[in-house]
Amino acid sequence: MKVQLFPILFMGVLTGCSSPQKEYVFTQSVPAKTEVLQEILVSIPMDIKKQGDLLYVSDFNGDSLLSCYSISERHLVGKMLPQGQGAGEFLSPVEFFPADSTFFVHNRWHFTAQDYSFDLPALSIRPQGELMRLPMGADHLCPVSGSRWAVSGVFEEGRFMLLDGEGHPIATCGSFPDYQEGEEAVPNTAKAMFHQSQFGSHPSQKRLACVTSHVLELWDCDGGTLTLKRRGLLAPYHYRFEAGPDGVFAESDQADAVVGARGLTVSGSFIYVLYNPNTQQMHDERNETMNSEIWVFDWEGNPVRKLLPDVQVSCICVDETDTCLYAIVAAPDYCIGRIAIPD
Repeated sequence: MKVQLFPILFMGVLTGCSSPQKEYVFTQSVPAKTEVLQEILVSIPMDIKKQGDLLYVSDFNGDSLLSCYSISERHLVGKMLPQGQGAGEFLSPVEFFPADSTFFVHNRWHFTAQDYSFDLPALSIRPQGELMRLPMGADHLCPVSGSRWAVSGVFEEGRFMLLDGEGHPIATCGSFPDYQEGEEAVPNTAKAMFHQSQFGSHPSQKRLACVTSHVLELWDCDGGTLTLKRRGLLAPYHYRFEAGPDGVFAESDQADAVVGARGLTVSGSFIYVLYNPNTQQMHDERNETMNSEIWVFDWEGNPVRKLLPDVQVSCICVDETDTCLYAIVAAPDYCIGRIAIPD
């Protein structure tokens, strides 16, 4: 994995101390059977979310960036978010938050977001309120409390931002993991690209689960900031970075390091981390031999168990009953699958 970032004009030297590399330990691993529900036509699946009887699947490419599938009827209901640069069109990638009567869409590479009224039978949306203009460098959003949003991305001053409902910064806060020797000396821009962060929020508590490829964290939203409650290592990592006139690059420099976490989904009881146990070299060579794993934690950050699906999984969302996960699986083509969560 190699990524480029905004230009800065210095080189980093890795020196100094680091946190002890103590990994999470699971005492229970259980097989989880996958039921294929529907074949789908996507090029690069980005996310899957459930609302009521519908599953929303986002695609990186395509004339429409979002496909809607009925769980009970097992077929495509329709498509949303046409791709383009005209009125009512969207550019990939998008982040989306469906509800019964509203639909929130984040245009990640345009640093804008908009709330929409949602006509569910027609699968149509209409803008409501003002366009939210986000700070440059914003990547992923997550609602935390009221109209506040937590934002991960590339910020020189810190790790996260808290925004109000209009997208105005309230605070810049948070620290990066430092399990690598000398990592505290790495510029925030390089650390942000290696530790790209995805969120899940507890439905009622003011608590966020945040996962990077190799680290899981819990953050509490207390007043106008985020406070770290717990941080733990999913797997060891090591990366290098370069900074120069053309930008900042950060990449793993260990071919035998595991790919690690690819995303997460949360319920009121548990955090589900989608984990790829294959090595970076296997991934780069498209020679992955091991199926995905789903690591389950409680909201105190304690490991509960590993679920071991019988397929490779691209993205997941959990049913509100905690009895199954819906996923985009390779079987071998992309399909919607239902992964049973054993009792």
